[in-house]
Amino acid sequence: MIGIIIVGEIGLAPFAKKYISVLEDRKIPYEILHWNRSGKENEEYKKYHTYSEPVDRYISLLSKIKPFYNFRHFAKKVIKEQKYDKLVVLTTQTAILLFDVVLSKKYKNKYFFDYRDTSYEYLGFYRRFVNKVIENSYATCISSPGFKKYLTDKKELIIAHNFQDRYYESRAISYTPRKSKNKIVIGYIGYLREYEYLKKIVDIFGNDNRFEFNIHGSGDTEEQLREYAKKYENVNVFGAYKEDEKMDIVDSFDMICYNYPYSFVNYPAIANKFYDGMIRKKPMFGNSRTYSGELIEKYGLGISVDEDDTQVSQKIYEYFESFNKEKFEQNCETFLKNILNDDKVYIKTINNFFDSI
Repeated sequence: MIGIIIVGEIGLAPFAKKYISVLEDRKIPYEILHWNRSGKENEEYKKYHTYSEPVDRYISLLSKIKPFYNFRHFAKKVIKEQKYDKLVVLTTQTAILLFDVVLSKKYKNKYFFDYRDTSYEYLGFYRRFVNKVIENSYATCISSPGFKKYLTDKKELIIAHNFQDRYYESRAISYTPRKSKNKIVIGYIGYLREYEYLKKIVDIFGNDNRFEFNIHGSGDTEEQLREYAKKYENVNVFGAYKEDEKMDIVDSFDMICYNYPYSFVNYPAIANKFYDGMIRKKPMFGNSRTYSGELIEKYGLGISVDEDDTQVSQKIYEYFESFNKEKFEQNCETFLKNILNDDKVYIKTINNFFDSI
């Protein structure tokens, strides 16, 4: 029996699907152990080992200690009772909370560690702890090559790209412009946070009538951003969307705004929209200070501009004025082939991990 564990809701972790798909295809029994942090009723979660306790994202670290301890107690009890042969440990937070389980003799080399985000790796003691988790795992996957600079080189790190096969299989073959009223449509899609930075992006495009800026997504700053955007006729905040609407939304753009402010956490990460851009053949607008921005520029997947540049909209307009459609499409396909090769290695490693049950 395999135990898939995450300190969070499994429904909000699409990367878990890779492991579940392999397990179900091979008819290997597994269970999911997770934390319903929203506390909302969910029929699907009744099939799992679900710990339910609402936790606000923005409460103090001190206030989080008790609920995290409660989940740890719940998870350890389930693991002890179910006696899983192997574990799939999703995210660093899960590994740290259950450090005595994953680093125990019972599970040494018997867990697959799925690493998704940096947090406190700039602290030496924290980085050493994460590296110990990596070194004791059967295998560790990372969702961006950018993470390698912060992690141990004593173990091979497998690349696990943030894309879904079903989107790739129905990918666009060519770039199709979607200009609205002769404006270049720039689209942001995803969770809305970091209000001041998003407001800055709204101002960039809102003050340039050559563009239309459309924002799709919900989040902590949605209503605040919607209110702010009312000052511009060419900026629209549409709010939440369903997953099955995502590709149609991306198709409505001329360019994806894949632009995050530089930070220790943001620098190395690669989000889903990076793959959406290539799959739907939409160039991306990135931040040249981030790893994703470096990739966009290096591989000809769009344009990256420094976040403090005062000529952002002009440079994007000039990019479209000289846009080479055929070259861009070729760049997307070349990069996607590399991603598929990485994915084959990732899936093979997962299969190898489950072989000796």
